[in-house]
Amino acid sequence: MHNISLVLRHEIATTLRKRSFWFTTFIFPLLIMVVSLVPQLLTDQFVGDDPVNLLTGPAGGTQQIGYVDEAGIITSLPADLAGLLQAYPDRAAAMQALQAGAISQFYELPASFMQTGDVVAVAPSLSPLAGEQSQDLLRWLVAYNLLGNEQQASLVLSPLGAVQETVLAPAEVDNRSSVAGFGVSFALMFILFFSITMSSGYMLQSVTKEKENRTAEVLLTSLDSQQLMIGKVIGLGCVALMQMAIWLGGGMLLFNRGATLLASLGGVTLPAGFWIYLLLYFLFGYLVYSSELGAIGALAPSAREGSQFTFVIILPLLIPLWFNSIFLNDPNGTLATVLSLFPLTAPTAMVTRLASASVPAWQPVVGLILLAAAAWFFVRLSARFFRADTLLSDTALSWGRLRGELRKGVKRAA
Repeated sequence: MHNISLVLRHEIATTLRKRSFWFTTFIFPLLIMVVSLVPQLLTDQFVGDDPVNLLTGPAGGTQQIGYVDEAGIITSLPADLAGLLQAYPDRAAAMQALQAGAISQFYELPASFMQTGDVVAVAPSLSPLAGEQSQDLLRWLVAYNLLGNEQQASLVLSPLGAVQETVLAPAEVDNRSSVAGFGVSFALMFILFFSITMSSGYMLQSVTKEKENRTAEVLLTSLDSQQLMIGKVIGLGCVALMQMAIWLGGGMLLFNRGATLLASLGGVTLPAGFWIYLLLYFLFGYLVYSSELGAIGALAPSAREGSQFTFVIILPLLIPLWFNSIFLNDPNGTLATVLSLFPLTAPTAMVTRLASASVPAWQPVVGLILLAAAAWFFVRLSARFFRADTLLSDTALSWGRLRGELRKGVKRAA
C-alpha cells in the first residue's frame, strides 16, 4: 500500500507540473468559448433582433429600402419608418435609385398582389440575413396598411405572446425544446469526452515516458508492476476529477449563476441523482479507457508508437458525438438506448440522455452495472500487460503483436 501511495503522489505532482495540463484545463475551454460566443456577440451587435436596427446599422447611418406599390396597398407609413422606406412610382425609377446607391434594395408589389401575395425583390447582391430582416419589415408594413392599426398588425403576424406552460407531471425531464437544454446536454457530452480522453491519455504518456527514459527499470526494482499500474490509475484519476471540477465549477462562476445556473438556462431541469450518475459514469469510464491506454503504453516502446493506436481505443467515445442529434430528437429511441447501455459508449451517451429527457429508471442502473463490469474486466486485462518483460521491452508494437498479447491477456483475466 505504501508503494501505491508513492506512485499515486508522484503521478499527481508530475501531471500538475505540466504546462500542457494547465493549458487544457483553462486556456483550451476559453478558446472554445471565444470561438463559439464571439460570432454570436458580433451578430447581436451589428444585427440585433429588430429589423430597424439592421436598416440603420451600428453607426446609425440610414440604409433606405425602396418599394413600388402597383397594388395600391401601402397608403401610409408609421412615423418611425418614414425615413427608412422610399416609395417609387415604377420599377424603372426604383432601379435608377438602386444603381445610384440611394437605396440598398427595393420591393415591387405587383397589381395582382391581393390575389397571389407574390412580391419581387431586387438587390445588387445576395444577402440572406439582410433580406430576411427586410422581408419581415415589409410583411409588417403590408399588414399595418391592410388593418390600419399597428397593434393589430403585430398581433396578426405574431398572434401568440408569452406562452406559460403547465405540465401535468413536473417530475418529467424534457430539455429538448429549448436551445439552453440542448446546449447543456451537448456541453456535458463534450466535458465528459475530453475529461476521459485527456486523463486516459496521461496514462499512456506516463507509462511510455518512463519506458523511454528507463525509469521503469528503476521502479520495478522496488515495487511490483501491479502496484505501479494501480498507483498510476488512482493518481491520474484524482487529477481527472480535479480537472472536471474546475470545468464545471468554473462554468458556474463564469456565468455568475451559482446554484441557480440550470434554472436560469431557459428552465433546464435535471433528474434526481443526476450528478451522482455523472460522477460514477465518469469514474468507471475513466477506469475503462485509462486501463486500455495503459496496456498500450506497457507494450509500446515509445509514446509515438503508442499514440498510433490511441484513436482506435477512443473511437467508441466518439460515436455519441457523431450521433449527437439523436439525443435531442429521439433520446429514448433504439440507437440512443443502445449507445447508453453499451459500456464503451455509455460514459457520454447515458449522461447526455439523462440531461435531455426522462430515461426509464432501470436503464441508468443497468448501464452503470455493465460499465462497472467492463471496468473490472479491462483493469484486470490491463494488469496482465503490466509485466516486467513488457515494461522493459523495446519490441515494436504492431497489430499482430497486440492481438497476440490480447488473446493471452483475455485467457489470464477470464
